[in-house]
Amino acid sequence: MFDLHVHSKNSHDSKQTLPEICESAIEKGIQGVAICDHADVWFFDKDGTENCIALCMQEIDEARARYGDRLEIFKGIEMAEYLDDPERAERLLLAHPYDVVLGSVHSIRYEDITDAYSRIDFSEMPKEKILGFLRVYLEKMSSMVEKTDFDVLTHLTCPLRYINGKYERNIDMMYFKNEIGDILKEIIRKDIPLEINTSGIGSFYGEYMPDAAVLRLYADLGGRYMALGSDAHASQYIGNAFGEAGALLRSLGLREYAVFRKRKMTVYPI
Repeated sequence: MFDLHVHSKNSHDSKQTLPEICESAIEKGIQGVAICDHADVWFFDKDGTENCIALCMQEIDEARARYGDRLEIFKGIEMAEYLDDPERAERLLLAHPYDVVLGSVHSIRYEDITDAYSRIDFSEMPKEKILGFLRVYLEKMSSMVEKTDFDVLTHLTCPLRYINGKYERNIDMMYFKNEIGDILKEIIRKDIPLEINTSGIGSFYGEYMPDAAVLRLYADLGGRYMALGSDAHASQYIGNAFGEAGALLRSLGLREYAVFRKRKMTVYPI
């Protein structure tokens, strides 16, 4: 198993060190991990992103020297909101020899909303506004898929972690089946793997991102390539629920998952 989505202390919302990540992965029998710290364009200055990513690359080199005979450690980055400042995002993507680039959306502007959706209070928000927010989120995701260069589409339905998980609003993402279908068709056309993000399992959300309905749609549309990502911000969650996720994918006829080395895809059986 390879976990293609792990964060280190070089992300603003994680405290785990590279040795903690590596030792946990080895203990769990994980063959490789991709350290993909946050590069949210909106917060480059606030988070000191460019310095954090440079430090992450240095720490990966040190970890490879220490653990490389027992664990494959990939250089990654989770790029969000690329299109909000393409010049700066591209400069960071060219700055280091990444193995894998995750494409994600964490923040959108909609009416009075101007922050990451993880920090929005959806508890009293009218349903019509939530649906409008999600529509704009998917539009931004679609633009990212169409116009930017990345390797894995990450946590496609992530806002539901907060909308339905934290705030229990019970929004059905398949209300946007057509919009989601168009995104899936485009990544299928481009041979971009879809991540099954397992961070919701064992949390207040309790679902994969995307959930089984979206994964079934992906399979029905001819999707083949998956990526396994725990999105772990603490070492105990590395490889979280990968066995169960693999069983779900196989039940849907999805039997291939991708790993990236120097941004070239290798496919393994699930």
